[in-house]
Amino acid sequence: MIFGGERRAMSSLVMSARRLRAMYELAKESALREPPSSACVDPRGVFCNNTLSLHKISVYGFDYDYTLAVYTRAVNKLIYDLSMNRLIQHYKYPRGLLSVPYDPTFAIRGLHYDISNSCLLKIDAFSQIQNGTVFRGRKKLSRDDIINIYGSFSLPDTKGRDLMQLIDLFSLPWAGLLSTVVQYFDDNAITFDPHSMYQDVASSVRYVHSSGEMYRVVSANLEHYVHKNVGLKEYLSRLIANGKQLFMVTNSPFSFMSRGMCYMLGEDWRKYFKYIVVMAKKPNFFQGRAPFRSYHEEDDSLSYEKVTSLEKGKIYAGGNIAALSEQGLFKGQRVLYFGDHIYSDLADPMLMLGWHTAAIVPELAREIRLQNDDHYRNAVIWLQYLTLLIEEYQKYGGTDNETRQLITDWFEERTKLREQVKVMFNPQFGSLFRTFTNMTFFSRRLNRLSDVYTSRLPNMLKYSDDHTFFPRRSALPHEVAIPFQMHFIDSTLQI
Repeated sequence: MIFGGERRAMSSLVMSARRLRAMYELAKESALREPPSSACVDPRGVFCNNTLSLHKISVYGFDYDYTLAVYTRAVNKLIYDLSMNRLIQHYKYPRGLLSVPYDPTFAIRGLHYDISNSCLLKIDAFSQIQNGTVFRGRKKLSRDDIINIYGSFSLPDTKGRDLMQLIDLFSLPWAGLLSTVVQYFDDNAITFDPHSMYQDVASSVRYVHSSGEMYRVVSANLEHYVHKNVGLKEYLSRLIANGKQLFMVTNSPFSFMSRGMCYMLGEDWRKYFKYIVVMAKKPNFFQGRAPFRSYHEEDDSLSYEKVTSLEKGKIYAGGNIAALSEQGLFKGQRVLYFGDHIYSDLADPMLMLGWHTAAIVPELAREIRLQNDDHYRNAVIWLQYLTLLIEEYQKYGGTDNETRQLITDWFEERTKLREQVKVMFNPQFGSLFRTFTNMTFFSRRLNRLSDVYTSRLPNMLKYSDDHTFFPRRSALPHEVAIPFQMHFIDSTLQI
């Protein structure tokens, strides 16, 4: 950083606008000259929040949806269309809603929906609303609008009762439905009770799943809706070859899950798993004491006889994690469980059972590719320089009108630059993982409830089964950030 010498030389002087401009130009020249980090981040990497030693793991558990199976974007549109039809046919919503096209790029995961005010909003790890990311329908609310509704950008704990976090990937069409309906009602001056409307949308989305309607459509056209998830078979095979036990716990019905597994792994997919649990009703599976029931594939029925032991290769429905752990002798730190849903998949296994957890976050790969782009990196470098410039020299903003205006211009440029960086990820809401400065509410929960996270399960192939993942040491606000860059020795050198 370039400010140290100038700070000492001018600490007792009144800083003129001319000198401030010179400092600005020097800072910008330095920022543009500073090359982005030479090393790009691997979009297929595995990233660590808490030390994880794979050599201690003997049991691997998996969710199905968005973990073993990765869906295409067409699934979101399917859920949106089926749910919209349900709203119109069952709840008698206006047919004019069908004329509003689905926008798959409008929302991101992890947003909160304020039921009382019918607003989508993005919140950071400290329950602060990010300015410019509050929408009623498709209309972005101004700063004044936000203050009028919430009083400030800080949300009190009591407000949480009306906020629903759209946490999983199936919630993206849910966000689309809410924004479409609210905008249509507002445009057509249709009055509505926000809680009733929310419940209608929620019920419609749940019906699409519970009725089996979505499952039937996806199963009939797997190539259109499900990725092959290349590398999955190789990874599961390696785990089995190394003596690991594997199990699957999914909320999906067997027939739907089985078709997807056959598509990805072949007809013999069951050989990979010691225990297979369907219709598990997570998160209740981790909290309750529901009994296991044997599932009969031939007639799609459940047994009425008591299940006293779990047998390898058989299919079970319902149940609870305590019984599964007892049957499989799954002991806390020996288990690594993979899932995409921070709460339903990861919270209870980590907090109640002491398992290690791994989050599958498909959006991660795209965000990393954007961050690797020089345009993004240069913008962030200049943003950091400009912020430090303001922080150091804003004290001179009251000396005269010209200097005051210059400092004001810097603040305005910083605001525009932060918005420019935000829209690289999503024009409305920005990055899934961060607000302008802080991590998002989603990112904080991800860090708390997963030891590692990655964009897709086969990324684990890059690491041996005795690999140890270490979290990065990052500077706290009161600590000095010590620059560090590792220069690896070429592996081809003879030493």
